Amino acid sequence: MSDAARGTAEHGSQKLDMSVKVYPAQDNSKNLLATATVTLGGCFAIRGLRILDSEKGAFVSMPQRKTAQGEYKDICFPTTAEMRKELHSAVLGEYQRTMEQSYSRAEKAMEKRESVLDTLSQKAAEVRPPAPGKAKAADKGER
Repeated sequence: MSDAARGTAEHGSQKLDMSVKVYPAQDNSKNLLATATVTLGGCFAIRGLRILDSEKGAFVSMPQRKTAQGEYKDICFPTTAEMRKELHSAVLGEYQRTMEQSYSRAEKAMEKRESVLDTLSQKAAEVRPPAPGKAKAADKGER
C-alpha cells in the first residue's frame, strides 16, 4: 500500500492510522469518479465514500442516507476540520495515485500491443506465398 494510501491523522496527541482503497467508477455517471473505503486505526472501516467531480475539481462525499423529508444526511463524518482535511487529502491522494497507475498500465499495454502487431507484420512480410504455377501435384499414391 502506498504512503498516500496509508497515512496518519493526528487527533489531539494521538496519531490515527488511516488506510485508503479507491475503486474507479465503472459506469459512466456524469459526476462519479470513484468510490473509496477508509479504515481508521485498523479497526473501523468507512465504506461508500464517493469521489465526485465538480466545477471546482474533485471532492470527497461521505456516505449518506435520505431522510423522510427528502434531504440527504451524512451517516458518518469527521468532527474536526483537521480530521476532515486529513481524510479528504488521503482519499484524493490515493485516487490520484490509482489513476496514474491505471494510465501507466494502459500505456504499457498499448506499447506491447503495437510491438506484437509490428512483429506480426514483419513475419508476414518474410513469409512469401508460393509462386503461381509451381503448386505441387496432388498425391495420388497407392492406397
